[in-house]
Amino acid sequence: MDLDAVILSPHFDDAVLSCWHVLASAREVLVVNVFAGEPPAGTLGSWDRLAGATDSAAAVRRRMEEDRRALAFAGRAAVNLPFLDGQYREAGQTPGEIVEALHGVVVGGTRIYAPASLGDHHRDHTAVRDAALALRADGAEVAMYADLPHATVLGWPRWVPNGGSATGTDPVSERWARQLEGTNVPVKRMVANAHRLSVGDHAAKLKAVLTYRSQVAPLEHVFGCSLQDPQLLAFEVEWRLPLID
Repeated sequence: MDLDAVILSPHFDDAVLSCWHVLASAREVLVVNVFAGEPPAGTLGSWDRLAGATDSAAAVRRRMEEDRRALAFAGRAAVNLPFLDGQYREAGQTPGEIVEALHGVVVGGTRIYAPASLGDHHRDHTAVRDAALALRADGAEVAMYADLPHATVLGWPRWVPNGGSATGTDPVSERWARQLEGTNVPVKRMVANAHRLSVGDHAAKLKAVLTYRSQVAPLEHVFGCSLQDPQLLAFEVEWRLPLID
């Protein structure tokens, strides 16, 4: 299969939450779940505990099946990499190891979508972003997406629902700009695109999101939101990065 796009999803639900406009497109798209490894028996991570799980290995298997069913709504499938979710490890994840794993998946001419690691700078999201930036340095075409609901803990920048310029001066726009500077790519050279999902696409996305039944309650609790809020998931944002000269 000749791929047009690969969505790097730190965890099982990130691609569906943040990149439905890509998943629902006519392009050939593959999802790569990066932190999809199963931890040793007897492990119980903090997020899994919050979700009501009693065994993290079983929780990962359940999340993997939820992801398979959610992606099926868009006719997509995923490749699961063996890296352990941050809740199961003390050390950070080296982006270089992720890059090595992706060399067997990503081919030339494929656009890579990676999380921008906005909001709380989740270390797993940051590691995946940095791996994508390393691939960009080798010539890959990269776009970063606003990772939901991390990016919107303070709401959307005004320019997203209003369809205006990404150079707004409201507090959320300014916060995003400061965080995007952490990529060392000049923000003024990034091409921002806000996508307002159609009524049908939003309904399909919400159906897919709610398929992650084990994750809905902890996401809503931690981020203080309702995933069924029509404003939350009806918009998606990406930044296309300039190619390396």
